[in-house]
Amino acid sequence: MTKGQVVTVLLYGGSTAERRVIAEKGDVVVVCAEEEFRAAERECREPSGVGFPRQDVLIPDPPRKEVGRIRGDQHRGSLAGD
Repeated sequence: MTKGQVVTVLLYGGSTAERRVIAEKGDVVVVCAEEEFRAAERECREPSGVGFPRQDVLIPDPPRKEVGRIRGDQHRGSLAGD
């Protein structure tokens, strides 16, 4: 994980939240809310955060790009040479 990377953390009770990585310290990942991360950047300081056990920090899957999908109306027409 890299500083500033968006991750999902598992919270008490089973809910989740998106957070930004500040640092990794052994089995702990220190994270903060987006607002804190941006404020720290503006104020030229290190963000304040809280540590989560590594197993409770999930890296979201990157957005999937649909490639080669053809809608029904896109394949109609004449072939080359018709």
